[in-house]
Amino acid sequence: MKKIFIILICLLIASPAFAFNKYMIKLSKSFKKYENELVKIQSYKAFDFYAIQEGWHKESPSEFDALIIYPKGEGPFPVLIIVHSSGGPGEFKDKDYRYYRLQQKPLLKMGIAVMYLDNFSGRSVINTYANQQQATHWSTYIDAFMALEHLSKDPKINIKKVGITGGSRGGMVSILASEKRLRDALISKDLYFAAAQPRYPDCEDVGMFRNPQPTKETKTWMILGGSDNYTRAEPCVELGKKIKANGGDIEVIVKEGWHHDFIGNYEVEDMEYAQVFWKCPKWYTEDDGKMSKSYMDFLLKYVDRWETEEDFYKMSREDPLRTLKFSGDPYSHSACMFTGAKGGGHKGPALMNPNLKFWKKNLL
Repeated sequence: MKKIFIILICLLIASPAFAFNKYMIKLSKSFKKYENELVKIQSYKAFDFYAIQEGWHKESPSEFDALIIYPKGEGPFPVLIIVHSSGGPGEFKDKDYRYYRLQQKPLLKMGIAVMYLDNFSGRSVINTYANQQQATHWSTYIDAFMALEHLSKDPKINIKKVGITGGSRGGMVSILASEKRLRDALISKDLYFAAAQPRYPDCEDVGMFRNPQPTKETKTWMILGGSDNYTRAEPCVELGKKIKANGGDIEVIVKEGWHHDFIGNYEVEDMEYAQVFWKCPKWYTEDDGKMSKSYMDFLLKYVDRWETEEDFYKMSREDPLRTLKFSGDPYSHSACMFTGAKGGGHKGPALMNPNLKFWKKNLL
């Protein structure tokens, strides 16, 4: 009996539901000079915005890991939330992404806390660049607002001065951080992000709102690569125009010659396994909360399990992860998805000073 008890305890400790991801633990240990805290935050799973609008996400609870590092002093401190890309939380300590480590030190010295989000480990995912059908984008959009709500209960944080940033998938999260309808469906309307800095996001294949409704309090600075053939700049420029026309405070810049993942400190190279979707039917979220008809028709054409829109939404409510799995079939069956994008370029040093100035202006 004693042996069985010990085994059970070991299993509980090793279980993802109880243990923090190894990358987040390593990251925590690298901040010995600063007070820091590893936390698990309650969240949810959802395939699209309609599931959130209808409240179905509450039937699929989830959680994610986060690390908060506080500056020295009394506080309350402003905070910058950093969201990883498809590469997962491992990139926070990766040798090819020194940008993160070079950025965090001056932020802490300025008196800005840093919060790293791990959207994947709590969902048993390592990375998604070779298979985006492992973790739903909308689940990670939810995570950002759950993190904001968590911070609102932290007396060491100035909740009116919260920023968020990320590249690629993290950039998509950073764009949706200013969407009023998403905020209102998830948390208190008194909460908002003071600033957001999305880098090279996908703006045409991941359910972005066709008619965005931005919060007026969020200052957004979107940075795009003019030579990005993975997540193209043009649709994001158009999205930025819509956000601005609808009252959003946004600036969009396109850096000519810059590729996807431009903060990576490696030369431009082929991203061999990265899935590219921009030749496929576009996925936008309409004003009624549902996905665009062309994208729904695309799903129904290639997924035998869904004969009608009602079939799709029934599975979306009951099992968002199974829905995600089947939603990958149309891409392979139609052959619209391809690989061959490029990334890198070591542009982090050129971006660093403007980046720090942006956070100093909008969070301090």
